[in-house]
Amino acid sequence: MPELPEVETVRCQLEAALIGAEFISVESVEPSMLRDCNAGEVVQGLPGRQIEAVERLGKFLIVGLHGDAYLTLHLGMTGQILIDPADASLYTRFAFHMRAKAGLERTLAFRDMRKFGRLHFTQGGPAPRLAALGPDAWRGTWDTEYLRGRLRGRSAPLKAFLLDQRQLAGIGNIYADEILWWTELSPLRPGGSVTDDEAELLAGEIPKRLGEGVKFLGCSFSDFVDVQGKRGEFQDWLRAYGKQGQTCGRCGGTFVRAVVAGRGTSYCPSCQH
Repeated sequence: MPELPEVETVRCQLEAALIGAEFISVESVEPSMLRDCNAGEVVQGLPGRQIEAVERLGKFLIVGLHGDAYLTLHLGMTGQILIDPADASLYTRFAFHMRAKAGLERTLAFRDMRKFGRLHFTQGGPAPRLAALGPDAWRGTWDTEYLRGRLRGRSAPLKAFLLDQRQLAGIGNIYADEILWWTELSPLRPGGSVTDDEAELLAGEIPKRLGEGVKFLGCSFSDFVDVQGKRGEFQDWLRAYGKQGQTCGRCGGTFVRAVVAGRGTSYCPSCQH
């Protein structure tokens, strides 16, 4: 599933290419992927509107439109946002015909093989579901004290805390494993057992590791590509995720696999405590 760095990669590219672009028509809509709207509202409500901003909260893209309207997009597990895709696809669920800079006509496509992605078209604010999210894990307003307060008294595993979007928005399975390896913390530790010093270390590594993912344009194990269809590179720099059975690059121990919060988890029990 695309996580914060992958969605940030798409956000930056959309912002560079489509600020000021105007929707001309909606060529296709997948009703099962709509929330807070229906197909008719999308088809009738988007043409004539210009894109004024492309923002992000956690794993959600927020496209601000003229007239105080918003498209909120979530890529789900296999979603892709493409500009001017070279080929037609059975998996194109939404297609938008647009007029961009200097009158250039473009196509914006939302592909999703499994249809777990979501598109919200709302007035007056982005999708209501965003209100339940915690601060953005990379650029949000939070600090060590915030983590200490949120972790205090928690019996659930530390990795489950990192995956909980109500605490911090944007961390998924890949980056949780990476963050925990770099901090030498076990994903199985009860959240409430984290010391003040460990919380400070965690507060530093969370934005650092997410920032590394952004730098290398995200991870591409299977479905994720940027708006031009190019793969990210961060999978080549991973230290823990997917390494079960392999040797730990820090201590020489062997990574093992566990299941935390229903997610496969790779960690080194020799140096993550």
